[in-house]
Amino acid sequence: MHHGVLVYKIILFFGVSLAPPKMGLSRRGVCAAAAALSSSVCSSSATQALPPSLGTLGTLGFGTCCDEPAAAQLLVLQALAAGYTLLDTAAHYGSEVAVAPAIDEAIARGYLDKRDLTVVTKIWFDSMGYEKALASARRSLANLCADRLDTLLVHFPGPPDAIQEPRRNAQLRAETWRALEALQADGLVATIGISNYNRRHLRELLATCRVMPRVLQTELHPRFQQTELVEYCAEHAIAVQAHCPLAHGSSQLLKHPTLIRLGSELGRSPAQLALRWSVQKGHTPIVHASTSARAKENLQSLDFELSASAMAAIDALESGERVSFDTNLIA
Repeated sequence: MHHGVLVYKIILFFGVSLAPPKMGLSRRGVCAAAAALSSSVCSSSATQALPPSLGTLGTLGFGTCCDEPAAAQLLVLQALAAGYTLLDTAAHYGSEVAVAPAIDEAIARGYLDKRDLTVVTKIWFDSMGYEKALASARRSLANLCADRLDTLLVHFPGPPDAIQEPRRNAQLRAETWRALEALQADGLVATIGISNYNRRHLRELLATCRVMPRVLQTELHPRFQQTELVEYCAEHAIAVQAHCPLAHGSSQLLKHPTLIRLGSELGRSPAQLALRWSVQKGHTPIVHASTSARAKENLQSLDFELSASAMAAIDALESGERVSFDTNLIA
């Protein structure tokens, strides 16, 4: 746990036969030089802009928190080979520098067309404020070797300090959002949004923003459904991405009798049922796995559909149980 925020380790291994990616220092050296010059230009095919899309709703995102860059690069390459088209990273994760070379390698190997790929990154709460947010975005551009960020989110609505400063937090949120609006106006970011905002934070933003957020990433799973927040997002055409969609593997979710019963009836695992529930709700789950078998299992949640009665049964699992930091504590 870092500064009171639950940071979850994502370790993904895919059952794909791959030679190791090129891990030389030249690519990272180029990116480091670009960062030092506050430049977003790298001397490779990764200089092309990421696609101006949110990614296809009804898919799965691949999370990259919080592996070392070398490990993250291989994991991202394997994820792209397996069929993931949405990558989730953040300035705080330390995995941004691994994404661009993995994308280049995947394209070179014919695993994907870059136009089909969406990359999400985020500004950490230590970088909130107008100038700091601009600087954070420039670092992300350099790390990702991109001339435009696909989707940029404000990671948290403020620092999770023990002693809160409501006015300061509100000012930081407003200044940070102005920076995102400016970045978008300058063509440096395609889509802007927020992460871990509750309804209060979101209402505050909508009352003052010039550009509406297009994405909210938040904790969502059958035991923590945030129905009012999701409905509020739907009213304002804000796409919802679900982090912790399997509640960090909680036995309270994955060993729940309802999921065990439905899984037996449908020939599916509890994890597949939870992910499929999220997809049918219109969320985009950001998933992780610890084995190649689990990674394949996650992707297989896209190839079946739950009945209305099965969806209702999973809806009934709501318990209000969070597994990540409670951002209601942020003033």
